[in-house]
Formats: sequence, structure tokens, C-alpha cells
Amino acid sequence: MPFTSLRNGFYAASAVQFLGHAMQSGQVVLPADGPVSWTAHADLADAAAVVLADEGRFDGPTPPLTAAQALTFDDIAGIATEVTGRTMTRTTAPDDQFRQLLVEGGAPVEVADQLLGIFAAGRAGEFAAVDPTLATLLGREPIALGTVLREQLPNGEGR
Repeated sequence: MPFTSLRNGFYAASAVQFLGHAMQSGQVVLPADGPVSWTAHADLADAAAVVLADEGRFDGPTPPLTAAQALTFDDIAGIATEVTGRTMTRTTAPDDQFRQLLVEGGAPVEVADQLLGIFAAGRAGEFAAVDPTLATLLGREPIALGTVLREQLPNGEGR
């Protein structure tokens, strides 16, 4: 049976969530990471509509549907500083210290371990792929993470 499986990039909204505490403290304290192709939900929704409207365009999994650039949290701290006008400093927390902070903050151990697994995968390059398929489906460049941050962070243009 023919099928299509969309291989979405890492959701840009997740980057916004990771910056939550930093908005008050100015410190982006996270484990070591690797480059991630942060992709806007709106772009992925538009791409899904294009794929659905063109039945048979893909048979099986799509190529990665990603933004045009992969960024680390060092990059994101710089973008957030530019967008908000507040200095955001990136600090790398050792995995065990970050896990402890999460658990002390009320996160279940399993959730903390899962999140650390995501950072480990990032360090291994699992989210670094950049592919032109999303731009091709959209007929334009994907929304940049800076635009998402402007729309969703306090003191960005969207709030």
C-alpha cells in the first residue's frame, strides 16, 4: 500500500520553550548541544497541505523537512539577545547537573532522561540535517528561527 511519511524538522516552538527561564535570568543554561534545524510549525503545516494535494509526490518517507540553517543554543542566545534587546548568555550545564535541576524542579526522572537523550542526539548530529525539500514544497525559504522568536518571545515584535 502506498504511503507518505513526513519527516519534520525539530519544532522551533521547542527552542522558545527552552528560553523560558532565560527570559528572566538572562542565562540559557542547558546541556551541551549540537546544531538543530529548527522548523516552524506553520511551514510544516503548509508543506503537509502541499503533499496531501499532490498525491503520489512522495512514496514513503519524505526527505527531511527542515529550515535552511541548523543552529546551536549559542546561536539561539545571540538571536534572542537581538530580538529582545536583553543580553542572553549561553552556559553549558553538565548532563547530571541539568538532570538534577529538572528533577528538583518537579520533572519526572523519565522526562529528565528523555530530554537529556535529545541533547545527546543533538551532540551526535542527529538534528543537523538541512535539506531544500521544505523550501521547494513551500515555493519560498522556510521561516527563520529569528522570526519565530520575534513572534513568540516577550519584547519581540509579536508581543
